[in-house]
Amino acid sequence: MARGRKKQVNLTLEEQLEAVNNEISECEEQIKALKQKRKEIDKQIKEEKKEALYQAVVESGKSIEDILSTLSGNE
Repeated sequence: MARGRKKQVNLTLEEQLEAVNNEISECEEQIKALKQKRKEIDKQIKEEKKEALYQAVVESGKSIEDILSTLSGNE
């Protein structure tokens, strides 16, 4: 089935500039939202790593002080 031709839109230079500026603003908002999402995901990853570390300490049977002492090399 044949589709109709796209209508050519004759925009003035000012209208083209405004359209580009609007598109830039939309993209900047998207970038801002994505950066916030990245920050939240990074925070979740850090929390998961902290929890995994804590669980490893608990399962080892050693106290947190023992682990800290071992890590600092003051055995």
